[in-house]
Amino acid sequence: MRNLIPILAVLVLASSAQASWDLSKHSIPVDEILAGGPPKDGIPALLDPRFLSGEEAANLLEPGDRVIGYSSAGVAKAYPVRILNYHELVNDEVGGSPILVSW
Repeated sequence: MRNLIPILAVLVLASSAQASWDLSKHSIPVDEILAGGPPKDGIPALLDPRFLSGEEAANLLEPGDRVIGYSSAGVAKAYPVRILNYHELVNDEVGGSPILVSW
């Protein structure tokens, strides 16, 4: 939980900042600026991630694939960026402590 406190502080500060954009200087008509991306909650978090053995993962990952790694209490896990691109958030537990992996 202590690891989440700095992240939460950043989120609170960011949410309290002014949320509007300065559109006084633009190169295209403002009415042609459209919202994009998925809707709110449109990217599902991984709530119960499934892990493979190193041998199984070696058959699925390429040598250049990036992962986000985390190690605690003698337990190490790797979260492939290729999968995180579709989920962005993983709620997991490592060494008995809950963690949130964000991409």
